[in-house]
Amino acid sequence: MKKYTAHYQEGNIILVSDTQNEIGRIIETRKWLYYKHYIVLDSKKYDIKNVGFLKNDAELFDSSTVVYFTDLVKERIIKSGQGVRIFHFKLKKTNQLIEKGKLLIEIREERKGYKQSVFYIDVDESVDDLLLLLFLHYSTKEFNSLGGGDD
Repeated sequence: MKKYTAHYQEGNIILVSDTQNEIGRIIETRKWLYYKHYIVLDSKKYDIKNVGFLKNDAELFDSSTVVYFTDLVKERIIKSGQGVRIFHFKLKKTNQLIEKGKLLIEIREERKGYKQSVFYIDVDESVDDLLLLLFLHYSTKEFNSLGGGDD
């Protein structure tokens, strides 16, 4: 398993390796009452669009092609295109992403007083960093109704 940490910096989430090399960022931009999120990985930008009932699901785009999308009701992330894959997640105190019974990602959040959270992440060697960043984004967002509980 690979070990990562993630922390907030100016409202964005920065993912770093155990040697403190930056892997990627989850960026939030605000324009008046409108929020937009995107992922930066290897100098490439991937847009995140909130969709579905109460905007609780997300689609991750590589220019105009959907790379991954989420399904909160069935608790899964789906890789689209060639080689479709289905990942199931559990959003609890420790967030987990699982494929065919195998734990791929585990995210633990630690809060220290009034400081912003730090996320400690264990990742299977087979997981690509884009999927990790999407799951990190999705597991840290506030939901309007379903999921995202503190069970």
